[in-house]
Amino acid sequence: MKSLGLILLFLSLLLDYKWANAQKYSFGVFADPQLSWFNSNTKRYDPNGPVVGLNIGFNADRFFAKRYAFASGLSISTLGGNIRLMQSTYTLKTIDGTYNIAIGDNIKLKSQYLTMPVGFKFRTNQIGYTTFFANVGISGSLRIRSYAWNDTNNVSRETTQTDMAWGFASYYLGIGGEYSLGGESAILFGITWNDGLTRIIELPNSTITSQSFSIKIGVIF
Repeated sequence: MKSLGLILLFLSLLLDYKWANAQKYSFGVFADPQLSWFNSNTKRYDPNGPVVGLNIGFNADRFFAKRYAFASGLSISTLGGNIRLMQSTYTLKTIDGTYNIAIGDNIKLKSQYLTMPVGFKFRTNQIGYTTFFANVGISGSLRIRSYAWNDTNNVSRETTQTDMAWGFASYYLGIGGEYSLGGESAILFGITWNDGLTRIIELPNSTITSQSFSIKIGVIF
């Protein structure tokens, strides 16, 4: 019985090894310019314009079939926006001071997040030198640092920790292509839409989420 157990263990490890080696992995790096802005569920706060940011990181795809893959990665993303107070005042707290924001005034907020997406990638067959793809999934983001601006109180890029949520969840949709450079290497391009599922700003009596649009630029190795 002991010998049979050892044989079964050996066969199991062998099958796991062959299965792992049958999987195709794809790795790449990217630097995506993006626009982000806030979305409000109440008239108390009015989204008042986007901010420009960058999403830099790497992606990893594990193909479980020829044209279908589990997709993940890790990046540092800069997100934010402008928000205007419409019905109540607000106290903005930074490490440099405390400021009273009046009704009708605007606050600009921008944060860096450590973001990890998890989803699926679907590819077409190669057409010429190009393979097109679509991806869909969810992302979790943890705040690294946050900054605030307010012209009325001369607040310019002051560090804030109480206004932005420590983290948030979102979903994403993307389309793009991979232009072959020979072998497994390719130029990566596309567009991605992100929409928040949980709030990104800790404003009272509201749910303020983040939305963003980015242009995918990268290299697959």
